[in-house]
Parts: sequence; structure tokens; C-alpha cells
Amino acid sequence: MKTLTLLFTICLATIPAIAQIELVADNYFPAEFEFEELQSIASENRITDPGGLVDIENGKLIADVGFDSYKQRIYNVKNSRTLSIEVLSLLDTRAAYSLLTLLRTSDIQEGPPGDAFVSAPGRLLFCHGRRWVRILGHGISDALIRRVAGSVSNRIGPPEKKLPSLISLFPEHGLDISTIQYFPGSKPFESFGKETSESIIQVLSDMEIARARFFIKNQSGTLSLLKFPTHQIAEEYFSELSRTAPSYEKEARSYFRRIGPLLCVLEGSFSPDTANVILNPIQYSYTVQWIYDKNSKPATVWGIPVSILGSTVLAFFIVVLTCSFSILAGIGLAACRLLMRQFFPKNPLDNPKRTDITRLKLP
Repeated sequence: MKTLTLLFTICLATIPAIAQIELVADNYFPAEFEFEELQSIASENRITDPGGLVDIENGKLIADVGFDSYKQRIYNVKNSRTLSIEVLSLLDTRAAYSLLTLLRTSDIQEGPPGDAFVSAPGRLLFCHGRRWVRILGHGISDALIRRVAGSVSNRIGPPEKKLPSLISLFPEHGLDISTIQYFPGSKPFESFGKETSESIIQVLSDMEIARARFFIKNQSGTLSLLKFPTHQIAEEYFSELSRTAPSYEKEARSYFRRIGPLLCVLEGSFSPDTANVILNPIQYSYTVQWIYDKNSKPATVWGIPVSILGSTVLAFFIVVLTCSFSILAGIGLAACRLLMRQFFPKNPLDNPKRTDITRLKLP
């Protein structure tokens, strides 16, 4: 009876502790009392429908890059201040990095927090895998914003450091890193890129776009890297762009170079020699990856499914290997007996008492 009473008391004592446990699965906001500066939660907002992004800052661009879900929590801070934390789940890492390059107000830095981040007074943005986080706090210390960003990043998980491969193709000579912009598709380029640039690039098909400013001596301009699904589409676009590109004066020229599915478009006041310096180092290599689809129809050889044929061949190979081992083992044992009879005739195995044969004498 005393034992049951003790167990019951322990269970009652653990109930408050269990109630204080906060599940962090899909919840990346700071835990209660994690930061004493965050006094209370002022409001929360959750959006899963892209149509609900109308009232969100840069909502159209967020929907275009590849939206999945949106969560926001606003905290009351001391001195009547508020701190806003927005966590967006996007389709992939490319979409998250794209938002970071397009909405930044300063240079991108390598994380933590996240894979990469951008900070300014009262503002911090970072991408972490396929999540993009925006923390805003007017009048809030940068130290507190940085600590909150670290907490959110840790809850998301370890950094992935997976940046779009197209960014790595930019040549280093003359590149202004602070001007890099990345578009995972044509839609965000149409909604954002065309508004911030007078480029000759026209959206004729779906493509991945990265662009940046280059400065060499007294010459400057923009290099755009366009990656298409196939090299045939890139070739058609290259031909169309070359035909429709307007003729520029000496102060503004355009140069094109195609490498497989990659098209390089250089615009600005570059001379032909300077254009070669920028475009020639760009290289593109193909990668081949075999993907086995278990749901696809199995292949057949001579009308027999490959899986069954493979099992039969494997069984036949095992039988042949076992027979070969048995034959070799028999030959080895026979050789050992012959050598023992020749060099050790009085060995126990060849003792006459063991090897004598009883014969029946018949008339």
C-alpha cells in the first residue's frame, strides 16, 4: 500500500513538469522565458494559402519563389517595443536563398545563424535549408536580435550550407559580391527582377537566373547567367535573343556566350577584350545521376523480369562457386594423402592394421 501511494505521489509531482514541456516540432519560436527581454506574446499569425500573403511585406515575391507556409509571432519587449519573428517554409533551399539575395539591405555573410544571413540595425534575415527567417525590431538592440536569431536557427536544425550551384559560376575578377541576385525561376524574375533592371533578357521559357554587377577599370555592367532545362531550349533562346537584341552604341553593348544549357549575357560599357576576360573563365560541367524508381514498371530481358533473372543468375553463381570449392577441397585432401604415403609411410592414417583388406578365398 505504501508503495502504491509513493508511485501515485510521484506521478502527481511530474504532471506540472510535463505541462511545462513545449513541443518544438515545426515550432521554431523561442520557448517561454528563454529571453527575459521578451515579456509576452502580442499576436500570432499562420498562413498556408499563397492568397493570404497579400498583406505580408513582399508577399507576391514570396509566393512566386515557391511558398509552403508562413508563421509570425510578435513579442512585447520592454520600453513599449515589439519584436517580430517571421518563419517561412519554402519549396527548397534555392527559394530561401533567393529571398535572401533579393530582400537584403547589406552584404550577405556566412552563417550561423542559418546557412547565410544579412543584418542591419533592427533587422536580421537568414536562410536555413528551405526556411527563410526575418526578424524585425525597431529600437531593439542588435545583440538581442542576434541571440533570438541563433535560437530560431538552432531549433530549425544544423546548417546545410547548400547554396545554388549557379552562384559559383560567377568569375571572381571584377565581381561585386554585394550585387548578386538569384531567381529560382521565371516568375520571381518577372515580378521583381524586371522592376529593378532594364535588361534585354526576355522571359520566353522557364529558366534559373543569377545576375551580378562587374567593375573592371572604368567599365561596368551586369552579367546574367541563365540556366535552361535542356541545351536545345538554351540554343533556341540564344538564337532568339541574338536576333531581337537592340543595337547599342559604344557606351552600352551586349555580349552572349552559350555553354550547353547555360547562357551568359553581359551588358554594359565593356570593350570586347574586357568582355572576354569576364566570359571566358565561365565553365559548366554536366553531372549524371542514376535514379532507381521502385514504382516504375520492372524491365524485362527475354520476357523475364530483371529481378527474377537476377535472382536466378545469383543462385547459379552460388552453386558453381560451391561445386568449385568442393572439387578443389577434394583434390587438396587427395594430394595431402599421397604426400603423406610417400614421405611418411608409417603415419597413423596408413597404418597396416587400418588399411588391411579381408579377402574371401573361394575355390
